Amino acid sequence: MMAGSRYNNAGVNEMIQILQRLTYDWEEIAGRAVYEGSKIVADKVKQNIQALPVTDQWGTEEHPRHGVTRVEKQGLLDGFGIADMIDSRGYINTLSGFDDAGYNADGKANRLVARATQSGTTFSDKIPFFENAVRATRRQATQKMKEILEQEIENLQR
Repeated sequence: MMAGSRYNNAGVNEMIQILQRLTYDWEEIAGRAVYEGSKIVADKVKQNIQALPVTDQWGTEEHPRHGVTRVEKQGLLDGFGIADMIDSRGYINTLSGFDDAGYNADGKANRLVARATQSGTTFSDKIPFFENAVRATRRQATQKMKEILEQEIENLQR
């Protein structure tokens, strides 16, 4: 006669139920986590935009300008945001940036101003406000997303 073992499959059934609920709600849960992580990065980008130096001078190759005009700065603040969540082949993500149709009061495209400020030009200094924000908040945003996912999984176990 073979020795047998008995096991309680209640734990297995409970885990299956949790996984089914997680699968059903996955897009909403992941979207919430991604949005909260993106919000941390976006808040830092806005803080960095606020900190951009304001100048009214024109830049030259010999004396590039360091900063943006008041109108450019306000356009960056007004035009910056987080896009809606999208599902890209199973990856839930979003973009933070400047909308396509965003122009400041002087008629300059906010994307153009942001790119010129971020990367610098022949006539303006590089001020990597966006890159610095991402670098400074990456760990914090990742941790926030992890916390939300863990909390949601814990909630499903109840």
